[in-house]
Amino acid sequence: MRRLPIVRGFLDSGSAAPAVTALPSSDLNDVTAPTGQYSPPAKYCKIATPEDIFYCFRLLLGRCPNPEEWPGHSSRAGEDIENVVSSFITSRELAERGLFTKTYRDNVELVHLPSFSLFASSDDLAVGKHVVVMAVVDIGANIGYLTMLLASLVAPSGLVVAVEPNPENIKLLEASRRVNGFDHVLVIQAAAGRRTALLALNASYSNGMTGELPSDLDAIFASRPVPCFALDAILPKDRPINLVKIDTEGAELNALIGLSETIDRDRPVIVSEFSPGALPGTSHCSGPDYLRYLIGKGYRIGVIEPDGSESIFGEDVDGVMAAYSRSGIDHIDVVATPGYPARAD
Repeated sequence: MRRLPIVRGFLDSGSAAPAVTALPSSDLNDVTAPTGQYSPPAKYCKIATPEDIFYCFRLLLGRCPNPEEWPGHSSRAGEDIENVVSSFITSRELAERGLFTKTYRDNVELVHLPSFSLFASSDDLAVGKHVVVMAVVDIGANIGYLTMLLASLVAPSGLVVAVEPNPENIKLLEASRRVNGFDHVLVIQAAAGRRTALLALNASYSNGMTGELPSDLDAIFASRPVPCFALDAILPKDRPINLVKIDTEGAELNALIGLSETIDRDRPVIVSEFSPGALPGTSHCSGPDYLRYLIGKGYRIGVIEPDGSESIFGEDVDGVMAAYSRSGIDHIDVVATPGYPARAD
């Protein structure tokens, strides 16, 4: 049986561990740390391995198992992996770590950027940390290009719609709006979707996702409900929308369908995060489906490259998907520019 070095140390020290069920090597996934370009195995094994149990300690409890407790825990290798993980998730030790209630409010600071100031937390590894870094180093070609691009697309009398994924970041944005005196900015703490409804919010790490409310009554009361609006219903119709900036963790298509009347009327440029892996679970579409929706609205697609330049793909869906594959990360930024009126179909 394969063993990680640290697991081998526990099993081979002092008293021997109880015997565990031997599994064929073909049924075991490679759980060692990936190096370079990692290709996850296609097959998922439902049987817990010693490595799985070790990483439950490391990831959930935040420590390595001690030699006294390891023989008992490692004897569960061969059991159903969900039962093993459940015992860690419901443990008192995990509850005392406070991971389920973790916020980033303790280390929030006001970061001064060249044109404005922004509240951010360096503990927020997805967003806040990068804002803090931007204040002390060159923000780089990509950020500079995006800033110039977005500024060039906004007419003096036009409006910008920015749809972001996390309620904590929205709160920091509202505080930043007040500090900067941006009285022309309106922050709405609600979800953007296909229609007006009530959704359930799951906010983890520094991003959040919404989904349909559960049907079970107890589950509804245990959820975090949030209002959801079709943006067409709440945006002003007497001022043109020049730019839509959207990053909603896979709900991009839902938000754009709820904005379809505005898109057809004002033809704004749409700058969108494109994450094909996140789209099916929330927007119920594939990456190519999302691109074809934009193209069907009369848009041409460009991709912002790592150096800040823009590669124009027009209606070449396969080309955009290839650019995403080459990126090696979970998302890229695409720019949808109006070329023709929306198609009737």
